[in-house]
Amino acid sequence: QAIKVGETNTDVVPNMRFTGGSITSEVCCEAARRACLELNITLEPHRQFLRKKNQAAIEEQQKEGKTLSPEEMNPEPSWVAVVAAANSLLGHQEKLSCTGIFAPTTNKYTTDVEGNPNGKPYHGDYFTFGAACSEVEVDILTGEMQTLRSDILFDVGKSINPGIDIGQIEGAFAWGIGYYLYEEPLVDAKGVDRTQGVWEYKPPLASEMPRELTVELLRENPGPAPIGVLGSKAVGEPPFMLAYSVLGAVKKAIAAARKDAGASPIFALPMPCTVDAVQQACAVSAKQMEC
Repeated sequence: QAIKVGETNTDVVPNMRFTGGSITSEVCCEAARRACLELNITLEPHRQFLRKKNQAAIEEQQKEGKTLSPEEMNPEPSWVAVVAAANSLLGHQEKLSCTGIFAPTTNKYTTDVEGNPNGKPYHGDYFTFGAACSEVEVDILTGEMQTLRSDILFDVGKSINPGIDIGQIEGAFAWGIGYYLYEEPLVDAKGVDRTQGVWEYKPPLASEMPRELTVELLRENPGPAPIGVLGSKAVGEPPFMLAYSVLGAVKKAIAAARKDAGASPIFALPMPCTVDAVQQACAVSAKQMEC
């Protein structure tokens, strides 16, 4: 009840980092952590005083023979008491607001004050890892596809919030399914985009999602990420690539259909690999349907 998350606003942080590159969660978490560390430094003298005061009161009650509960034996002051002590009107008023800011510092985008690169030649400060396996069913007459099952294992280091991380992985995987198989921008001869609505442009819907989707975070982790925030790793865009497991399974199904049709095992597929492209690639002929 004492903690609320406000909207992104330059009144709060004038120059907060951008939200691209999958760094949003860790940038926000580290910025909040740094602000909390600064606040704790301000509050620590008051916390120490109240702790000594509470300990003295406990000892006095024990001398009087009073029986105290475990909670009453704890000299640690409450957060409300510490803040109140630091903000006693006219008596002692501390600065009880802090602004935290953080951005990755060792990737290929970082520079010194003169603009010279001083990071590593990678997109991020560290690597994330994942694996996925998918099973699909393809109707070779129509080209329609159904993902029966997908299993994903992903490394997020020491997860700050497993629920959010798993949700991010699921969302990125759904995004990848659309990218690889359905979302085809169509432009006419005049260069006009003809896919300006879901009648023509096909984002993946519930029917395109795997009937069974399991996501697990890597448990036998070699250890927390040495650079990540609190040992975690960012997650957002990287699981997108694992959706290629669906496209790979579709390609295997097409290859099997072509083998049955006596067609060449070599074939080309466009991106995205839409329903019509799958149907044509299967090389089904009317002769196959003869009794």
